[in-house]
Amino acid sequence: MTQYTILGRLRLMADLNDDAAREALPLCAAALEQLLPRVKPGGSRHDPRLDQAAATMALCMLLQRVGEEDGVTGFKAGDITVTKRGKEGKDRLSQALELKKAAFEDARELLWDTGFFVKETAFRGQVAEDA
Repeated sequence: MTQYTILGRLRLMADLNDDAAREALPLCAAALEQLLPRVKPGGSRHDPRLDQAAATMALCMLLQRVGEEDGVTGFKAGDITVTKRGKEGKDRLSQALELKKAAFEDARELLWDTGFFVKETAFRGQVAEDA
């Protein structure tokens, strides 16, 4: 898993041209930095499931960033296509979040779980009374 393998996966999902890919590379590096500490000691950094999970993280960051700039949610190489922000942009982000969820589910055996669970506990002691 490197920022370049992550970018390769991201380019498959987002259809980025070369300029857009150069701009997305820092997002791939950020996804790598966030995911790498979560890899279990026995997990291989070269497992493609980790690249996919990191690419979905970068995709979500990209869609959020692009959506915040000038109301644009997408673009395409070739016969330049620009998609305006709106319901479609929200749908794209929702779909990306679903991809991310599925990718992390696939890679769950390779990653430490960072979530936590809080359960209510009963206090079973004597209460001190004020004198």
